[in-house]
Amino acid sequence: MKKQLLISCCIAAFGAIAVLSSCNKDFLDTQPQQSTDINATFVDINSGRASLNGLYSLTKSVSYFGRTLYVTADLMADNAYISSSNSKRYLQFDTYTVNSSNGDASAMWNILYKVVVNTNLLIQNGNKVQLPASDSAEKAQIIGEAYAMRALAYFDLMRLFAQPYNSTATANHLGVPLVTETTADAGAIISPSRTEAAKVYAQIEADLQKAITMIPVAPVGYTLSGNKGRISNYGAKAILARLYLYLQKWPEAETLTTEIISSNKYALLTKDKLPTDFQLENNGETIFEILYLTTDNLGTDAMVNFCLQGGSYGDMLASDDLYNQYDATDARRTFLVKGKRSGAENPAILINKYVNKTTYLEGMKVVRLAEIYLTRAEARAMQGKDGPAATDLDVIRTRALGTVAPTTATGAALLTLIKNERRKELCFEGHRLFDLTRWKQAFTKYKTGGTSISIAYPNTKTIMPIPLSEINANPNIASQQNTDY
Repeated sequence: MKKQLLISCCIAAFGAIAVLSSCNKDFLDTQPQQSTDINATFVDINSGRASLNGLYSLTKSVSYFGRTLYVTADLMADNAYISSSNSKRYLQFDTYTVNSSNGDASAMWNILYKVVVNTNLLIQNGNKVQLPASDSAEKAQIIGEAYAMRALAYFDLMRLFAQPYNSTATANHLGVPLVTETTADAGAIISPSRTEAAKVYAQIEADLQKAITMIPVAPVGYTLSGNKGRISNYGAKAILARLYLYLQKWPEAETLTTEIISSNKYALLTKDKLPTDFQLENNGETIFEILYLTTDNLGTDAMVNFCLQGGSYGDMLASDDLYNQYDATDARRTFLVKGKRSGAENPAILINKYVNKTTYLEGMKVVRLAEIYLTRAEARAMQGKDGPAATDLDVIRTRALGTVAPTTATGAALLTLIKNERRKELCFEGHRLFDLTRWKQAFTKYKTGGTSISIAYPNTKTIMPIPLSEINANPNIASQQNTDY
């Protein structure tokens, strides 16, 4: 069945990157004003490149990888809280009082569907265009990256706005509207219902598998070491391996992570370099990251300013519980500093993982090799391969601590160690809340002043509400709001 999209009033796209930034109540009844013919967005290799660059620009938004996705994952889990001295950002996230009018939740929904709409357009028009044979490999690569980006956007939509895949036995609970074709013809606009989770995840998997077949292992026009800001063949495999953890496809996750590790294209930063080189763009450990230029960085809205003291905000602080997970010799503990929040919490655990508040040219890591080792460790442990799983775990422990005694734990005890190592390694990189919910794990949400909230599993508030603007504009989703919103 053909699925087309102009979701509510917030997600219109009429060129591969020409998206509306505002809307009004009668938008669905209005013929789009087209400054760019959507059928002309990929007419030659240069326009294809431009369209792809525009897609990556969308992901840089403060409402996506720029800040909000990463804040959500740690602030709504057990890793962080908002200082009593704050700029009033994300306060509802911190107190578990998010409602359907929340601007940050709506902004995430909107930017993610802008990515979906524009990837649809690029894929549709890219598949139609006839290019010289000399451009065929790069054309396939561009379209393949669009498939991967659509998959990533839907993956993040599902993590944010739907209960985890394994929350029902057959994943037949509500996901998000699944739309794989876009049109600018007002007469063809539909208001899509939410699709069941299993079908959305199947599309994500299919898109990533398609991307892997289209993106060459040796990229066209750039090198893997010189540009981590594009989704390479290995980047698509890494995202798919992450997806397989959520789908509990353990053998598949193990196979893909082994391919990435065995390629020897990436190397863990050494213990002494981790505290300084983590922040460097295109470092040797990174597989895919969001790169910023002097012309498109977020400035004071960047993640660094929300975490680092001395920036404009510094609102988000790490929990004592997170800090106490680290050994004193752990190189990663340098990302958390005991200090004080000016005019507020004293002592406080300050976040030092992002540091460039001068030029803001600091890549946001989407996936790096350390995650791949931990993904393989978890996948192996879930298959009862305790020895190889412990070996993978020890690779990460050794990098962080230096010489370590080999892990001898097995079974549930080993899995607990892997989960905790994942928490320590990937904090403030967009994972914690989503890991906890896919593990069906209750946790404590810490707040300022020593107070806390007990978050049980299952929980209706660990996911975002469908935005009220969407509920009001789309009659087919009006009765499909998430529970308790």
